[in-house]
Amino acid sequence: MVKKKILIIGAGYAGIATAVKLQKKITKNDNVEIFLVNKHDYHYQTTWLHENAVGVRTDEQTMIPIKDLIDQSKVTFIKDTVTALEVKQKKVQLAKSTLDYDYLVVALGFEVDTSQILGLDDYAYPLGTLEQARTLREQLEMQLAGFNKSRTNTPLTLVIGGGGFTGVVYLGELVNRLPDLCEKYNVDRADVKVIAVEKEPSVMPDFDPELGEYAMRYLEERGVEFRLGTAVKKVESDCVTVEKAGRVETIKSSLLFWSAGVRANRLIEKSDIPDKNGSVEVQDDLRAPGYDDVFVIGDCAAVYPKNSKAPYRATAQIAMQQAEVCASNLVKIVNNNQNLNVFQFNDPGTIASLGRKDAIGIISNNKKVFGRTASILKKIIDNRFLYQIGGLSLLLKKRKL
Repeated sequence: MVKKKILIIGAGYAGIATAVKLQKKITKNDNVEIFLVNKHDYHYQTTWLHENAVGVRTDEQTMIPIKDLIDQSKVTFIKDTVTALEVKQKKVQLAKSTLDYDYLVVALGFEVDTSQILGLDDYAYPLGTLEQARTLREQLEMQLAGFNKSRTNTPLTLVIGGGGFTGVVYLGELVNRLPDLCEKYNVDRADVKVIAVEKEPSVMPDFDPELGEYAMRYLEERGVEFRLGTAVKKVESDCVTVEKAGRVETIKSSLLFWSAGVRANRLIEKSDIPDKNGSVEVQDDLRAPGYDDVFVIGDCAAVYPKNSKAPYRATAQIAMQQAEVCASNLVKIVNNNQNLNVFQFNDPGTIASLGRKDAIGIISNNKKVFGRTASILKKIIDNRFLYQIGGLSLLLKKRKL
């Protein structure tokens, strides 16, 4: 009997978790082959990248070899880059080959969107991959190593574009790390200026206002200057042009970190899968509209709370829960059971770190947490993800303390 082929593309939180859960659920009697495609032979913890970007965590600490996570007798890993989705032909084009499938799981993740402002693509440094974190860290240290105030008579200015979730967690890590980096490169901390530009009138506009205020006060006390209600209009190699209430200003900058926009992988909108602004409004069972053999999960999927016009924010937590439902539904389908599970997000809350020892967040029953308590809870959440995808051995090897 010909085996059914399940193809998972992408090994971020959603993709790797689906593979891990499938290999536990599938039995020999299910007559199934599982393939996992990823452009790297490792998974990395996206939610840790801000730590890599300032040098408090090494690449090796954030990377997890895929071979350590999958049962290679059940899952075939293919290291390659997806170039096109041909869902009408039930094929996926890779850089080196073409794969067909019976069932497809699209978990291609997000891209940092730098296309909307002149100069962003050329001069801004985003943070969406391990390589980007490495580049940002190298650029930060290069600027500090080359700084000479007596030669320029101006401060070394670091501009952070975006005061949302990603911008704030990066800022928290940056201001905690800067004193050590300044000492390393013999730079006076007072000569390093950090400016955060946010077009909305508040920090973390999608978060609870009290928590956003806490984060802003925390960062301001450590030297961050916020420009709220201010939009980035143009980026050049040594400056950023911004506008507030019709007033245009040019800020001299040594480095621009961009965190103000992400989008689903562009391969989605280039395919025949129906999309809205690049994301797929999936059915209740996580399948793509019009394609009963295609599941879309993680950052590429738009899932809406009841009576809401805005989808849930894409997080590692929602990706992990989608992976469980996706894996369970795939097992049902291959066994000719069409009574599929409906995805319902159980939101345990969200925590944003502010460096190693502080954080803010909302947990169950909308309880707000601050400071050391929130920081400990964030480490517990991170460690739980490790346990979910790699068990006790991975937790002991990579855990946060």
